Amino acid sequence: MPGLLFSYYSVILFLSTFRYPKSLGDEPPLRETPIVSILIATFNEKFVVANTLDALKSLDYPRDKLQVVVADDSSDETVDVIDGKLFELNNLGIHALVSRRKGRAGFKSGALNQTAPLLKGDFVLLLDADSTVKPDVLKRGLNAASHDPRIGFVSFRVGHYNREQNLTTRLFALQQDQGDTVAKMGAYSIDAPYSFQGGFVLVSMAVLREVGFWPNDSIVEDADLSLRIYCAGYRGVYLSDVRIFSEDPSSLEVWKKQAARVAQGWANCAIANARKILSCRKLTVWRRIVLFSTLVGPFQGLSWIVVTFVSAFGLIFGFTAPSNSIFSSPIYIIAVTLPVVTFFGSGIYALHIQKIMTPRNLILLPLLSYTSSCMTTAIMIGFLNGMRGRTGFFFRTPKHGLAADLNKQYHREVRLDRIAIAEGVLSTMALALSIIVLSYGVWALALTLAGFGALTLKSMNLSRLTSARIRAASAT
Repeated sequence: MPGLLFSYYSVILFLSTFRYPKSLGDEPPLRETPIVSILIATFNEKFVVANTLDALKSLDYPRDKLQVVVADDSSDETVDVIDGKLFELNNLGIHALVSRRKGRAGFKSGALNQTAPLLKGDFVLLLDADSTVKPDVLKRGLNAASHDPRIGFVSFRVGHYNREQNLTTRLFALQQDQGDTVAKMGAYSIDAPYSFQGGFVLVSMAVLREVGFWPNDSIVEDADLSLRIYCAGYRGVYLSDVRIFSEDPSSLEVWKKQAARVAQGWANCAIANARKILSCRKLTVWRRIVLFSTLVGPFQGLSWIVVTFVSAFGLIFGFTAPSNSIFSSPIYIIAVTLPVVTFFGSGIYALHIQKIMTPRNLILLPLLSYTSSCMTTAIMIGFLNGMRGRTGFFFRTPKHGLAADLNKQYHREVRLDRIAIAEGVLSTMALALSIIVLSYGVWALALTLAGFGALTLKSMNLSRLTSARIRAASAT
């Protein structure tokens, strides 16, 4: 039921995207140009941060109205790269400085909070170390923020500068395109809350001060900040046709661990702020429900695993006849059909509005629906850890930039851990169950289990992990 309810809310959001105002952000130019601080958090980002800082030089905005602040926790060559680029920006008339600290207390949110007193702008453009801006991003964003005093932030569409690197990056880009289209275009059109992404947003400095900046020790500081802004009575604006480009994960393994971190952070955020959300008088009742249900959205993974595996064991042990399985029920098939149709429809629409609806991209949609299943175990475990109040380890997505030789040291955090062991057990069990279930004639359940098992095993990148262990054994 939680999965179906969330899916049907996605149907509502998708239908709402057709009400999205296409001229948003094209308002008359501002009479005044406010000071804008550009805040970038970095940690050992030597392959990408130079491009991010270089892109700021081409902003179509008065340089004397810009301030660049880098919250840098790096311990490698990134320090020298940043210092050199900030020197160049200062020579061009853009006030640029760096904030550094000892240790990484609070991870990214801790670094951002330390730099807060240095921010001088009326607005703050939040970027990740790999966020590459286009010249018009500030003017379009400020125009969009000017027409309603309730606007607390403006978020931009996520672009993908390595979209064509491999099949995984193409799938990730499509998923992000689809998510931006449904969750942000749709939510804006019906004035519903949504979580912005920290490297793609322009925030009012007055609003930041009012909500107390970033929460400490959060591994999803963007979701936490979004929640605070909505609970303070403000809303967000989404500019679909203004992109900030970033790097997509280049392997299923990394993508999956990133998704698990988000699930854990969102669940932790929901538990920590549940009372605040549900009692917030500045939000209508339905907006409180939407905001809370969005944060617990990863619960779908847990509910999906429970329903699927219980259904399989019910068949095998004779607790239910094949004809009585939920996966054989016409009501169930009808209930899931509309969300499935919406999934494909929203993917097609996302490609259409970006003018990239080609056969090569359209054929990815069926594969994307199955690829999502390989994330389920990690998301479930991350969600359960978050519900238990564990902040967990901050998994940092490896960033390689456009370098052809990927540095393997950035994969040290991707290892055969407890989550990977659980994935291996569940995926192997799913493959075995799919064969047995198929013999009972419940093909929908068999196909679901087989897809989940095969793609989860693939996402674990077992060949690389095995090779690494063989090399380590040989070396000893």
